[in-house]
Amino acid sequence: RQLFPTLADGTVVLVSSQLPVGSIAELESDFAVVAGGRHVTFACSPENLRLGKAISVFRQPERIVVGLRGDDGCARIANLLTPFCETILWMRTESAEMTKHALNAFLATSVTFINEVATVCERVGADASEVEAALRSEPRIGRSAYIRPGAAFAGGTLARDVTFLGEMAATHGLDLPMIGSINPSNRYHRGWPLRQLRLRLGDLAGRTIAVLGLSYKSGTNATRRSAAIELCRGLMAAGAAVQAFDPAVTAVASDLTGWIRLTATVDDALVGAEALVLMTEWPEFKALTADQIVARMARPLVLDQNRFLSR
Repeated sequence: RQLFPTLADGTVVLVSSQLPVGSIAELESDFAVVAGGRHVTFACSPENLRLGKAISVFRQPERIVVGLRGDDGCARIANLLTPFCETILWMRTESAEMTKHALNAFLATSVTFINEVATVCERVGADASEVEAALRSEPRIGRSAYIRPGAAFAGGTLARDVTFLGEMAATHGLDLPMIGSINPSNRYHRGWPLRQLRLRLGDLAGRTIAVLGLSYKSGTNATRRSAAIELCRGLMAAGAAVQAFDPAVTAVASDLTGWIRLTATVDDALVGAEALVLMTEWPEFKALTADQIVARMARPLVLDQNRFLSR
């Protein structure tokens, strides 16, 4: 809206952001009030950045979604984006906006689905990774499906779009039972590491737990909405002591400062620990060996929810 006074007649405005469906229509309506005879085309290309891989994903996307009305602006947008990717999916603006919500909701559904399957596998003696391999071999699912059993999805992107779809449905008097169950299921699964520690160690008060990785994901030092930080708060509430190492995190939130002991090396985090929980998949953690872990820990209990160390 701040750009409205400076937009010349014939301008194409390409919005690439995380905006709810209907945002472009709202901008078009607002601009019409102040247009003064100018014709401006508003288009939408939902951003597809991924924390820790933003530059590579921007430069080499698998495809680019663009929504706009009519053909005005197509040529200029194509000239702008084709050097990055030749596959451009053209659609109406509302469809492009909705694509972002639908994609994130689908990925969130896949994660929660396979983690619920894995929960049953734990009880019946099935190996969830073997079930995963069988599912990927099914042509109707495919090798690239988002169905690896492991940690609950973290961060805010997937949960935000799931929440938005539910809220939008409610405003239209619609009920979305499946989408409405995604976030509650994911929140429950986020407690898996803490439940496993209690199951295997009993009372956690006075126990020393090593946590490897505090950031939301590897490649970034962001800890906002980090599952590792959530685990640390649960351990603090249970009276456990935490020794943590993350190659990119040098400070934690004020409520955890002075309680989490941030170590300088992986080895320091392991010394005397009764359990090791691997939370963030930093490549350097791959160098850990079973002998190294056992030699330093008081008890060789390792929770590696994504099987990262064995991949």
